[in-house]
Parts: sequence; structure tokens; C-alpha cells
Amino acid sequence: MSSLLSKALVYLGLVDEDQAAYESERADPRPRPAPAEPVYEERRPRQTARIEGVSSVEGRRVEPPTRPMTSSDHQTVRAVRPVEVQSDVLVVEEFGDAKILADRVRDKVPVVLDLRRAEPSLVRRVVDFSSGLIYALDGTMRKVGEGLVLVLPPRVTLSRDEKLRLNSLGVYQLGDSD
Repeated sequence: MSSLLSKALVYLGLVDEDQAAYESERADPRPRPAPAEPVYEERRPRQTARIEGVSSVEGRRVEPPTRPMTSSDHQTVRAVRPVEVQSDVLVVEEFGDAKILADRVRDKVPVVLDLRRAEPSLVRRVVDFSSGLIYALDGTMRKVGEGLVLVLPPRVTLSRDEKLRLNSLGVYQLGDSD
């Protein structure tokens, strides 16, 4: 029983491994074979020189070009055209509304959360949920008025006309940059 307890204390970090071993040896006078030397992996980052031909982002091998690159080898870059998206206004009344928010954001629809009538504890929960959702999906989230939060999916922005429409509904306050 004491060895199980000492293992639990070591696991929880409440005692050092050496201290637990010392106390268990003191409690049990029977001779024990010497433990084998533990093998630990080096977990510190190693200082290495930059290696040519290895992508630092993905860690895959990138073959160097066999001939010099010409202008025809480069791909053309096309500008992303803005898509006219009409955003939804979600009046939060219960935590189940967070599922509706997640479904809309996943479908690339901007959502204005109207938290003005919600209780403070519900507001905190919904904002925490929204923050995690937006972090996971790489979107953005910002306050657009008192009790109003705009949740944007990744690579989606609001057009000037949409901002004016939301302003006329009373759920978006235009600022100096709008």
C-alpha cells in the first residue's frame, strides 16, 4: 500500500522520486537489486545550423532546383474577390444558441451576437465558447457596440453596405475606420 501511495505522490509531484525511494527503502529493510540506469530523452531544443533544402515550417525535404528558375516557373497570384455575404444577428437567450453560432461560422456566415439581454454568467460562457471556436477556426471576433460582438469566419470581411445595413438594424456602431 505504501508503494502505491508513494507512486501516487511522485506522480502528483508532491514528493521527489529520490525521496519516495528513500522512504520506501527505510520502511522495507529487505535487500533489493539496484535499479537499472534510466534512459531519458534529451528534450531541450538542439542548436543546429540551418540546413539548406529543409522546410522549417513542415519539416519535409525540399529538393533544390536542378536548373535556374525563370519567370514562367512562378505561379500567378490572383486577388481574392470580396464575396457579398449577409450576416446573421443572433440574440443570445440560452447557451444552446452557441451551437447555432458554431454552425453559422462553420458555414462561413458572419454573426453579430446580441448579448444585451443575456445574464452576465451566460455572456461569459458564450464569449468564452466563441473565443475558442474562433481560435480553432482561425477567424476573428471583435466588439462592435455595447453588448454586441461580431464573429467573423476565416477570410471573411464585411462590406461597407453590410456594415450600413447592420447599423440601420442597431446592431453595429460605425467607427472612424468604417
